[in-house]
Amino acid sequence: MRVVGHQAVRESIAQRYREDRLAHALLFAGPPGIGKFLVAIDVARLVVCTGKKPPCGECDPCRRVAARSHPDVRFAGLPPGKKEIGVDTARDLKRFVQLKSVEAHCKVVLIDDAQHLSIAAQNALLKTLEEPPGKAVIILVADGAGSLLPTVRSRCQRIAFAPLSHPELAEVLRDLGLDDAEAEAVAPLSHGSPGRALAMRDLLQSGDIDRLRDSVAGLGDGRYRSALEFADSLGRSEQEMAARLELLGEILQSELRRSVLDGTDDTEVVGRKVRQLTVLAEARQLLRRRNPNRPLLAEATALKLARI
Repeated sequence: MRVVGHQAVRESIAQRYREDRLAHALLFAGPPGIGKFLVAIDVARLVVCTGKKPPCGECDPCRRVAARSHPDVRFAGLPPGKKEIGVDTARDLKRFVQLKSVEAHCKVVLIDDAQHLSIAAQNALLKTLEEPPGKAVIILVADGAGSLLPTVRSRCQRIAFAPLSHPELAEVLRDLGLDDAEAEAVAPLSHGSPGRALAMRDLLQSGDIDRLRDSVAGLGDGRYRSALEFADSLGRSEQEMAARLELLGEILQSELRRSVLDGTDDTEVVGRKVRQLTVLAEARQLLRRRNPNRPLLAEATALKLARI
């Protein structure tokens, strides 16, 4: 998939590379789903490209990077069904960097979801990040730098990524096959993140909005069963839960804005919705930064909402 947006960041990295000033360890940090890892792949192509204007995207090395088959480029990320990137992965990456390049003039390592690196994995990478044994570029891609050890952050040049602008988001959504009506519906909920836009589209198409509304309304009866039903409606995977918490927050914010502007709700109802939004925001923060037990988090969130 082509890279859309982040033009200033991409040009800055390319300029540093041409001038041989690119740091050997980079930390790409920013909101999820905005294309950070696509830019990281673009940097890998920049390093191995044999075309006239790197990264050309058309030469054999560029194509093999896109296919994840280039011998001098190694990809790593959160394994399916796992909560963290383990120390064995970190040790494998260290061994890869120590080997002599096969084709390119240096090695490239891309670590997606770096916020999920275990403490042991982060410690295992410290020396490699500080001074790779061979020539290498190591890129950590994280939704938030705060989950990484200070010793890891200090060894990387941090590059901040911002959400896409509305025109850029619209362009990506068209590339992803959304029609104008779908894009119009999900764009206000996505906050410049195509990843969030796709998750919101899936929720809209599945009818989850109505189920979420009904499950929240059911919490008012004070029954534990209703809390369990709400917890179950949040889903089990991190992506599902994050999308549903985001969508529910957007629904409540929209209702709150409308009730305040129209004066349809009294002070008690408005206060209740504000407290509900606070609980949802706390749950989203825990999910994003702490890697919690998701079923327990969903149940705890449901019980907090039920007590409001």
